[in-house]
Amino acid sequence: MTSSIDTTRGGLARRAASTLTSAGRSATESATTSLARRGLTSARALGAGAAEIATHTAGSPNLRDGAFGNLDHGASQVDADFSVVVDMARRPGRPRRPVPVLTPDFGDTVADLRVTWLGHASVLVEIDGMRVLTDPVLSRRCSPSQIVGPARMHPAPVTVAQLPPVDVVLISHDHYDHLDLATVVELAVTQPAARFVAPLGVGAHLAAWGVAPDRIESADWWDSVTVNGADGRSLTFTCCPARHFSGRSLSRNLTLWASWVVAGAERRLFFSGDTGFSEHFAEVGDRLGPVDASLMAVGAYDRAWPDVHVTPEEAVAVHQMITGDRESVLLPIHWGTFNLARHPWAEPITRLLPAAAATETPVVVPPPGGTIDLTDRTGPGLAHPLWWESSA
Repeated sequence: MTSSIDTTRGGLARRAASTLTSAGRSATESATTSLARRGLTSARALGAGAAEIATHTAGSPNLRDGAFGNLDHGASQVDADFSVVVDMARRPGRPRRPVPVLTPDFGDTVADLRVTWLGHASVLVEIDGMRVLTDPVLSRRCSPSQIVGPARMHPAPVTVAQLPPVDVVLISHDHYDHLDLATVVELAVTQPAARFVAPLGVGAHLAAWGVAPDRIESADWWDSVTVNGADGRSLTFTCCPARHFSGRSLSRNLTLWASWVVAGAERRLFFSGDTGFSEHFAEVGDRLGPVDASLMAVGAYDRAWPDVHVTPEEAVAVHQMITGDRESVLLPIHWGTFNLARHPWAEPITRLLPAAAATETPVVVPPPGGTIDLTDRTGPGLAHPLWWESSA
């Protein structure tokens, strides 16, 4: 085998640029690590460094040259030019009037299949007598700083201290709108029995923020983790492929991103996390379906990043891939809380409902803080079925 080195002017320039970029990232990471150790919150929020993450991901068959990619092709990216920035500055994705927020009453009884939407991708799920909290972000901003960055468009329905006992904190990936330093740190203290289940590499961030290693369960695509609860109950979490990317600073795709199937003795639920459309969800349905309900991302789509977030119509298609012939409820998430794209605030729902109706897919849309029992489709989250219309 022979190898050749590109010695053309363009090749040398590319190699020099790559070297400078790597050096710049290394220097930046070193500086932020130092600041984090001194207690600077915005530096701590960046999470673990590349070397720490590598110890959590080593040996994964899905790593390519030290980074993860999608099954469809390489890792997804956001291709946003200045026109996108200008459009976002016009705030087309903000509600025109205040968003109604309910105060949930969790009670002492844990249901067979009940959900409370806390905004964006944060959902308190009760399934087969155990509680699972997905992608908890209860801070005002999804950003390394609480001074700048995307701010909530409605108050959080609860504080961390107001949550009931949680068995599992389930994380899809490490972007700021899905993994929040302040929320995680407080959960680790106020929920001492909770276990954290996350894709490969994300555990490095959790450990850097003080979560004890024996409370962290990590999984690669198609791996499963079982968490035992009280009275012989247990849930199995299967880490499934998604089409997305990861990163909290300059380095991208060092940690894995995932969707999840949560299975109890009687019930199954799909949590999409963040994803673009992929035919690989049919395999998820074949292996692990059908499910009783799906928490499906429906917002923050844009033509500038078509393979990063599904459109509402694609969300319905993914739901059908996972559920098969079973009548299963779709609960939309990842919309209405943070302004992360150019579409109007309520558009994810006004597009989702006709797409779901065309395929006879049941949909429930609770307001923030709204609770719905999915077994009989009752609860305060359904008291005002068209609640978003007054805010749009």
